[in-house]
Amino acid sequence: MEKQKVLPKRVRVLVLGGGIHGVGVLHDLTSRGIRDVLLLEKSSLAEGTSSKSTKLVHGGLRYLKRIRDFSLVMEALRERSLLLKLAPDLVSPLELFFPILKKGGESSWKIKLGLTLYDQLTFNRKIIGHKLIQSDKVLEKAPILDLDCFKKVYSFWDAQTDDLALVNRVAHSAKYLGGQLEEGCEALRISPTEEGWDVEVKDRNGNISTVSALYVVNCLGPWANKFLEISQIKPKFHGINNKGAHLLFPDYGLKSGLLLQIPKDDRIFFLIPWKGYTLLGTTEQEYDGDLDDVKTEDADISYLLTHCNKYLKNPLMENEIISKFSGLRWLAVEKNKNISTISREHSIGEHISGRGIMMTLYGGKLTSYRSLSEKIGDRITNHFGEFRASETHSQRSWVKNQNKILNPVERFAP
Repeated sequence: MEKQKVLPKRVRVLVLGGGIHGVGVLHDLTSRGIRDVLLLEKSSLAEGTSSKSTKLVHGGLRYLKRIRDFSLVMEALRERSLLLKLAPDLVSPLELFFPILKKGGESSWKIKLGLTLYDQLTFNRKIIGHKLIQSDKVLEKAPILDLDCFKKVYSFWDAQTDDLALVNRVAHSAKYLGGQLEEGCEALRISPTEEGWDVEVKDRNGNISTVSALYVVNCLGPWANKFLEISQIKPKFHGINNKGAHLLFPDYGLKSGLLLQIPKDDRIFFLIPWKGYTLLGTTEQEYDGDLDDVKTEDADISYLLTHCNKYLKNPLMENEIISKFSGLRWLAVEKNKNISTISREHSIGEHISGRGIMMTLYGGKLTSYRSLSEKIGDRITNHFGEFRASETHSQRSWVKNQNKILNPVERFAP
């Protein structure tokens, strides 16, 4: 039996959840010189959505359809540029093709306008500007694409990452700076006290202890509101789980990724090269099933293959799927919005207890995790009356870890 974990009885900040936002907050606070910070993860780091993304570090071209999301795109593009510098071995430029459909979909002038704006919002941080690309170059880099379906093809650049490796890099850097991190520890419930909060914690062996904290940052994602409700605390926001499904195929010769439209549903999906394989994703649908067992269903597979195969010379076959995975994005609910039009901007719900604050995170993007963590760190240090600037934008706060990262087949094996 694993030895019982001895957790500190009191910390200044307790972070719940070991996804990208949880480790991001831990890294941010330790980069400010704060050492009494503890992160608890009930299973393993990045066990949930943070290792089941589309692997893109991007501004979110499609969000430019809504003026209110311009600031979100600008922030993400700034963070993309920074991550390319901070972790160049994990975050690398990726060319994407955006084909214009002959029938249906967005018009050529709208896409051209969007790409021009995307370049402008990047300011002087863009990788390479967009351009119209000739058919021979398209087939050279995307030989599986059926050009008969399209009027023209634009090229633009974003970036991609190994999301699991990125989470581990951030966590390793936080630990190097003095942060405490414990896996296999589940936060059961939280209760207010005059000195902040008491959190009841269970380890893998079923041992229960209590950790007291002045500040608690709830980065539990899909479990965030359930944790509050179990603790008889009313959430500040209603949340919704947005499921994204992904299929991993053999290498089909893609050297550039494809951003493809589903006009009927006003959706976008990606077909991209990743680590020697081809990755297809994602659908968007509300999910209310088992949070600990999110499956890629037959309907997800059928949906992706049906729409993707319309644009390929040779159809992708279900028996070619090497592995599949699905993740959940936790979003704050907006009235009269469908799952595709809900903003990806984050929201933070605050609860006050005595001298302390609990912050519950909704939304947020992988690309912008660092800047969001910095905002949380600013709030905590300002409230504590001991503001210290974040250093996560500097290479000084990053340490390159040598942890072995499983390849995609091992990671997503059934």
